[in-house]
Amino acid sequence: MRWTRLAGLVFVTAVAISIAAVPSASAFSSNPLFRPAAGQGVLGVGGVSTLTGAGLEVECDEHHVIAGNIVSSLLVGGLIYHYLGCEYTKGEAESGCPANSVGEAGGVIVTTKLHAILGLLLPSKVTGLLFLPQAGKVFTTLAAAERNGRRCAPELKIEGNVTATIDPVGVAVTEFDLDAVEKEISEIDLTHGLGLVKAKLLIAGEGAILSQSTTWVLTLATEIT
Repeated sequence: MRWTRLAGLVFVTAVAISIAAVPSASAFSSNPLFRPAAGQGVLGVGGVSTLTGAGLEVECDEHHVIAGNIVSSLLVGGLIYHYLGCEYTKGEAESGCPANSVGEAGGVIVTTKLHAILGLLLPSKVTGLLFLPQAGKVFTTLAAAERNGRRCAPELKIEGNVTATIDPVGVAVTEFDLDAVEKEISEIDLTHGLGLVKAKLLIAGEGAILSQSTTWVLTLATEIT
């Protein structure tokens, strides 16, 4: 009986070791890179997004990535995010106003072209992306909004940087899941000698938090090594 128990223990231990040795699709990568970097297109879709800051809150029903390409092993360029069904759920004196970018229809928010750079989020060292405008600092400018003769918000600039996790790592796929980091300030090590960045999203110069999850769909199977 003793030898039977011992043999069972050895078997269980061997199985546990073999399972632990299987590479994880979300494995840690100290120097993440896109492979291949062949100019493949990036589109995307996501559900509800919430932007909170400066005493205001904007909620959108859905969002889409309508343009983007992997332009190098570290960089996605030309990203444009398109938000629909947006309104102020918390305003200065009134809520319920449609929220929209200047020049867009009510409820529609469109970003400028964005870059996304691979790196490691700190202190967790989870693989992530730093998003920032390709030119200048402004993601978008929201138009002034009023309802029932009362102001929900003045014209507002959304600017700065924002980070997101990206998964999976270590396997070639055509879809990646991204989750915005819900912190006013987050740090990301851009690795490959690009340095450490403290990312901070701003509304009218005050700290803001973006909450959203997005699925990127690529035109070519791609691995984050």
